[in-house]
Amino acid sequence: MTEPNWSRQAIALAGMLMLCGCAIGGAALVGAGSAALVARFDVDRDGALDAGEVTAMLAATVPGKGSELDLLRAGLAAGYWTRDCDGDARLTAAELATKNPCA
Repeated sequence: MTEPNWSRQAIALAGMLMLCGCAIGGAALVGAGSAALVARFDVDRDGALDAGEVTAMLAATVPGKGSELDLLRAGLAAGYWTRDCDGDARLTAAELATKNPCA
């Protein structure tokens, strides 16, 4: 992959992390971004992201094949799942937007 592609992916990833509440940002922006993220990738429209939907979200955000990209997607998925404080294997917009997950 060329340098410009990695740069674009890094920028897209940083934006996604900010929108999901995984980075420090304004509460309104984080909340709206989390709701938009769930709305975009919640295929079954149950109001939350399940494992398949999180996988699809990460595949869309970090496209490509290879062990390095697989590890990146796995690491990001693990970070998202730390926000599933109720342990229901679903990530809601509220869980993604919270500033202090599982506090």
